[in-house]
Amino acid sequence: MIKYIVALFITFFTLNASEIDIVEDFGTDDNRAKINVVESIDSAELQSDKAIVYQEPVKEQVEKVKPKEESIKKPKKKEVKKEKKVKKEPIKEQNSSKTAKKRVLKHKKSGKNLPQLAIIIDDVSKRSQINFLKSLPYHITPSIFPPTRMNMNSNNLAKNLKHYMVHLPIESHSKAMNKIYKMLFLKDSNDKIRKRVKEIRRLFPNAKYLNNHTGSVFCRNYKKSKVLYKALKKEGFVFLDSRTSKKTKFNQIARELGYKYYKSDIFIDNVQNVNYTIKQIRKGVALAKKQGYAVIIGHPHPTTFKALKRASKYFKDVKLVYIDELKF
Repeated sequence: MIKYIVALFITFFTLNASEIDIVEDFGTDDNRAKINVVESIDSAELQSDKAIVYQEPVKEQVEKVKPKEESIKKPKKKEVKKEKKVKKEPIKEQNSSKTAKKRVLKHKKSGKNLPQLAIIIDDVSKRSQINFLKSLPYHITPSIFPPTRMNMNSNNLAKNLKHYMVHLPIESHSKAMNKIYKMLFLKDSNDKIRKRVKEIRRLFPNAKYLNNHTGSVFCRNYKKSKVLYKALKKEGFVFLDSRTSKKTKFNQIARELGYKYYKSDIFIDNVQNVNYTIKQIRKGVALAKKQGYAVIIGHPHPTTFKALKRASKYFKDVKLVYIDELKF
């Protein structure tokens, strides 16, 4: 009996020990390997889950970025188009500016729409003076003295000239100047003044313009100036006032008789100096630009001729014309 009990006890103990081993087998290397496999699977699944979780936003970002890139690209194309348009516009402007420049050059060549400048050289009485003016590359009008003691045939200087005018001496404040042959004085009768004008017409049958030599006394006298002005008009002369006096009456007389008043603007050689004369010429050019035309007067002095030679660069923006071509 005791033996039987001991055997049962041994059997029971053995069975319990095996159950404990089985339970503890989870901690063996094999089971650990299984656990590691499970853990590796779990971690892989976790990693894959994480990867999926990570990749999904990436896909979303990619999908979101793509439309952004498309939206960015489109404006770029538009901007490029705008830039092209902007580039084309200045090209048109350049073309228009080139066209404008060509027109300006054409105007400069033809003289159209340029301010006009008329240069008159008074006191001309010699062929050499005429020849010098002809040698210059621009138009200058000689104002020729009627026959005087210096040249009793001065009217012949005008025979082969198309553009010229007559320089008529009238009384001044200078006793030396008042000795000029057949000068008109205030003391002269009206009839004498008219006859003198008729004589001038015979001497210069083709002359259109006439201006006064000196005259600071004569032109201040309203009555005598009116007689002279009317006589000149009757003989077909256009009178241009040299303005040897600020108190000249010819302006008033021209208006009263219904004629346009023609006058000189600047004397260029009151001082016989090349630089001074050039300075005065430049004033004349500036005045022409301002009012559309100008009339300047010089004399056959050596310094004036030198100045005229050197002044060509100042005439680029004006058209030099003969007095009978000037559009007042």
